[in-house]
Amino acid sequence: MKYFSLFSYGFSLFLIITLHTGCQQTEEYYSLDDYKSVAKIDTHVHINTADHTLIRQAETDNFRVITVNVDSPSYPELSTQGEIGSQLRTESNGNVQYLTTISLDNWDNSKEWLETTLQHLEESFEQGAIGVKFWKNIGMEFQNASGEFVMIDDPQFDPVFEFLSDRDIPVLGHIGEPYSCWQPLEEMGVNFVREYYENHPQYHMYLHPENPSYDEIITSRNNMLEKHPALIFIGAHLGSMEWSVEMMREHLDRYPNMVYDMAHRVTLLQYLTQEDREGVRQMFLDYPDRFVYSTDIQHHVHSNPDDIQNLAERTWKNDWEYFTTDNVMMDEEVNDREFRGLKLPKHVIDKLYRLNAERVYSGI
Repeated sequence: MKYFSLFSYGFSLFLIITLHTGCQQTEEYYSLDDYKSVAKIDTHVHINTADHTLIRQAETDNFRVITVNVDSPSYPELSTQGEIGSQLRTESNGNVQYLTTISLDNWDNSKEWLETTLQHLEESFEQGAIGVKFWKNIGMEFQNASGEFVMIDDPQFDPVFEFLSDRDIPVLGHIGEPYSCWQPLEEMGVNFVREYYENHPQYHMYLHPENPSYDEIITSRNNMLEKHPALIFIGAHLGSMEWSVEMMREHLDRYPNMVYDMAHRVTLLQYLTQEDREGVRQMFLDYPDRFVYSTDIQHHVHSNPDDIQNLAERTWKNDWEYFTTDNVMMDEEVNDREFRGLKLPKHVIDKLYRLNAERVYSGI
């Protein structure tokens, strides 16, 4: 029995080591050459024109896209955005989908606002919208008649979130901004962030200490999620927690229906990668079902089509290199320091670039 036990133990140990080694050896990865052959979805772009330049580039690079409506003063009227989204959806045979959004007009007349909002949402879904965008004007800009900032956990929003939750309609929430939004320009470590707030001082909260703080905005978002635990919530722009892998992981553990998009935040992931590549990489390995690929590419009526085509081609290919290879890279939007790509396995890439989006945005 003693010799049999030793043999059994040795054979079992050999089997475990062999299986473990085999798993390591069979892990598969994509390369740069696989880029066009893999079906992909960019879940966050803004197309506010009938021009198909971005759509044609997406078809060339094997992408489908979701164009997002936004209640922004620099965008067309919401009705126009919805019409464009619905039209592009039809013209592209479903390769373009769109998210509707809500307006805060007439907010102080709460009953009428709710009726109008729910009617608008119903009509949008009938026209093909597959989700709803809530923008950063909530918590950062819009004030009620009493001069109080309206936060995303305001009870007036509750019936809307219940309406969406009951119908499994996903919410894309751009609530808050990068943490560095509350810092002076000279302390911002990422070039594109510094340039954005230099050109958009109205959103540079360091200049507006009277406005809600970063912590107040994130707390209001979390309060809303706790009130509506079944709500499918996509935290736009890495949930405005791009500065901390630990914070992003903590929130994924706390809110099982939260997913992150990375629209115009791949640059900030690359910044984190410079400091802690293995920490960033492990986050994707540990939470492969909780991220959807997105870029925030914008194509408006006044945009130069050639510039849009070049931007899309360059952005999509560079991001693919970052996620699929361990090449040494540099991006002028980050800073002047190098970083190494994450080289995520195929099964993670497939989820990041397509499968998670198809699950979260089931209407796609």
